[in-house]
Amino acid sequence: MVISKIEINNIKGIGNLTINQNIHPNRPNILVAPNGFGKSSLAVAFKTLVANKIELKPEVEPIPKNGDPSVVLSLSTGQTIFADKDSNTIRDFFSIHVVTNPLLPTAKAQRFGKVVTARASMNIEPTIVIKTIPKDVYFDYKLANMKRAFGASNKILMDISMLYSNYTFLNKVEKMVNTHIFELKPYEKSISSILAVINNSHTKTAIEIKNYIVANSMFAGLCPEFHAISAFIKEELALDDVDAYLSAWQFITVKLAMGTNYKKALRYAEYIAKKRNLDNTLKEINPFSDRFKIVSKEKNRSLIVEWPEAHMISSGQRDIMVFIAKLIECEYQVERNCILVIDEFFDYLDDANVVAFQYYISTLIDSFKKSKRIIFPILLTHLDPNYLKHFCFNDSRLNVVYLKQVNARVSDKMAKLVEKREETSVKDILDIHYFHFSDNSNDVDFSEEFESLGLNKDWGVPEAFVKKINRELRTYLLQPEDKYDPLAVCFAIRRRVEELVYFKLQEEHRILFLSTHGTNEKLHEAQKHGISIPETYFLLGIVYNHPLHIAGNEDLSKPLSMKLDNPSIKNMIRKLWE
Repeated sequence: MVISKIEINNIKGIGNLTINQNIHPNRPNILVAPNGFGKSSLAVAFKTLVANKIELKPEVEPIPKNGDPSVVLSLSTGQTIFADKDSNTIRDFFSIHVVTNPLLPTAKAQRFGKVVTARASMNIEPTIVIKTIPKDVYFDYKLANMKRAFGASNKILMDISMLYSNYTFLNKVEKMVNTHIFELKPYEKSISSILAVINNSHTKTAIEIKNYIVANSMFAGLCPEFHAISAFIKEELALDDVDAYLSAWQFITVKLAMGTNYKKALRYAEYIAKKRNLDNTLKEINPFSDRFKIVSKEKNRSLIVEWPEAHMISSGQRDIMVFIAKLIECEYQVERNCILVIDEFFDYLDDANVVAFQYYISTLIDSFKKSKRIIFPILLTHLDPNYLKHFCFNDSRLNVVYLKQVNARVSDKMAKLVEKREETSVKDILDIHYFHFSDNSNDVDFSEEFESLGLNKDWGVPEAFVKKINRELRTYLLQPEDKYDPLAVCFAIRRRVEELVYFKLQEEHRILFLSTHGTNEKLHEAQKHGISIPETYFLLGIVYNHPLHIAGNEDLSKPLSMKLDNPSIKNMIRKLWE
């Protein structure tokens, strides 16, 4: 299943937002848009989805004036699901979990005589990891009780209490074995007969009794479900066959005796395991353990994590800790397919914490897949992951979606030129005469080389290529309603920066400048000769350095245009020609 379309109407700052690109399950979906686009409004849209409708909070989300709010999702199955002020069919398909800024402004009133003042502070909202703690019901296992139930030969039994503190084992049995069969007469009759024979040998030693059981294959005729539990116990406790059979009998006997309380005890054991895992994770990732001990707390029948006051810890430390706790909250609370929306959580983390962020997202995805569920992680950001060295998600898993519609497209001819840049016959030609400024481009002709590689033959004369990129530049700067080629604009900017510096140099320094590889390196070379380089020339490297370092057939239009359409960057570019 794929979400093929998301449509948001009349929620917070969004009048209408339609995302017509696929959102994939069990993969990180990175939705990229510049600041001010409305990413947080998209997160709010999902956050307003309650059980049976959209519920706007007037103090947070203004009541829309231009129509009713709605969220509509189109699925690859052909179904369309939606939520509005009267209904919510999205909840029939998905749980919704939204992770946003956890800061909560608070004010405390203080009285000094007749004067009352308020002291404002920023606190971190407690994370409710488990909303309702199950009733504390325990497994009713005691070895002494088992020995009484077994009979005279009970000396052959061992203590299996450790199994009841191992939720992974308990859950495996519950999920993989039909234990209802032990409630039926055939099992009761068979096991009673086996115990009667074993107890007739009570005068023998424990070893002799066990050898007798092996010699007579006494448990061999029991149902497959008994042997499945026996095999699980054998593996878990590293037992021989006889001890595994006897332990399986104990385990089944306890389950039958507890009746409905067994399920309750299993739910509580699951809770204890989750709490232990949460506390261990918090301990592992706590960067300020020398100052604050952060552990989960039971409060009002909920399991919560309370955080230090915001001013006591750095924002990066706060964000990664809260984020991981929120992911654990999602894993614990969501029992079916899920849409997880994360609003700009990793944008301000350092490199190491961004890697940690990716690790815990991947772990959550794997957890959902393991339990045969699907999750749609939607990460909202203004950072393009294609340009972040510390963004390490497996490329085959990552789905990058650029939200802003752009009036730009890289032409096939321009994209092919970049694709062929490593071909031996044109590599040096492209570097010298096309991708960088050259003082003799009017005197050369590479039409044959271009034609042999299927490149645009007209551009075999560099002058024609330069005219093309300059036309695209004029379209970009002067005709905002017309579509432009962002890759051509980048070439024009690069060549213009190098040209301006070239003509500032003395004649004897120009040859070395041209032969220096890389625009940044050329600028530094010019500085060695006393040339003052405007900082703008370096800053524009964010535009002119990226496109040539992106592989093959990747569509550059959106990521490049997001930068080129920034008003400040556009103004910097315009000044190059003033």
